[in-house]
Amino acid sequence: MTFLGARVPSDAMALEHRLFVLALHLALGACTPSADTKPRPAEKREEASAPPPYDLAADRARIVAAARDDLGDVTVDTAADIYVLIGTSGVDAGALAANWDLAKRAIDAYLNGRFDTKPTRAVGVIVFEDDARYQAYCRAHLHSACESPTGIYHPDVRLIVINTRPRLGTLTHEIVHPLVEADFPRAPLWFNEGIASLFEAPVIPKKGEIHGVKNWRLPRLLSAMRSQKENYFARLDTLFGMTDDAFRDHHLEKLHYATARFVCQWLDSRDWLWPFYHGWRDDFANDATGAKTFERVTGMSPAAANAPWTAWVHTL
Repeated sequence: MTFLGARVPSDAMALEHRLFVLALHLALGACTPSADTKPRPAEKREEASAPPPYDLAADRARIVAAARDDLGDVTVDTAADIYVLIGTSGVDAGALAANWDLAKRAIDAYLNGRFDTKPTRAVGVIVFEDDARYQAYCRAHLHSACESPTGIYHPDVRLIVINTRPRLGTLTHEIVHPLVEADFPRAPLWFNEGIASLFEAPVIPKKGEIHGVKNWRLPRLLSAMRSQKENYFARLDTLFGMTDDAFRDHHLEKLHYATARFVCQWLDSRDWLWPFYHGWRDDFANDATGAKTFERVTGMSPAAANAPWTAWVHTL
């Protein structure tokens, strides 16, 4: 190595080289951020892109496309922008038109001062005309046989499946469940099914008004009222505080449906049903069983109301 044109002895040159390298490392180290001084990530990172907003029209189109893929030729209509009404091939055109008209008038009435909150997502309603196709669809697309021979609402996939062969009132029954789900999500099963069952036999005297009249569930209730063994379960006050699991008891479920239905019809006949519904919904946090709201609306405790309710049932 040469320095200013003079020759440097080799030992001195090696020492000078090592000192130069060390000085260079120290100089570079001063310019390198330490672990404590590394640049921090930007305080405000761009948030992960949010999912696109829900598109009701696109969801309705998806339901129709899926039905056509699964069922072939179908007849399609809508009600209240939310319900996608799908009639399968084989259903009589006149009967289907009458069913769609009934469904639309019922939904109009349900949303006229009864249920305040409409579902925000589309619900498919598929109508079959016979047991075989109804059950085949459930097994193929819902992964099990339909639990009810007449119809069922599957909230997880937002789909109602109806078999019109046994009875037509199932349609106006099942379309109630998405409304209760949206408007009174904490409603116990007995009240949810009681209201839905009330409208299995709907009367719509004018636009926006709907009531229920007695139907095929009455004999089961009357039989239990006459039975020493089952009389306790045929009482109005037995419903209050009933758990959903107890309502679904295999041996008593049909009786529980009948009791709940005719309690709702009795309340409706006295213009108490919807004040009770709204009051209980709005004060559920303070009245989980509904008993306090019931007494406030009717002037009777559930236990005291059992006698006049029972007497009314026997007049039907």
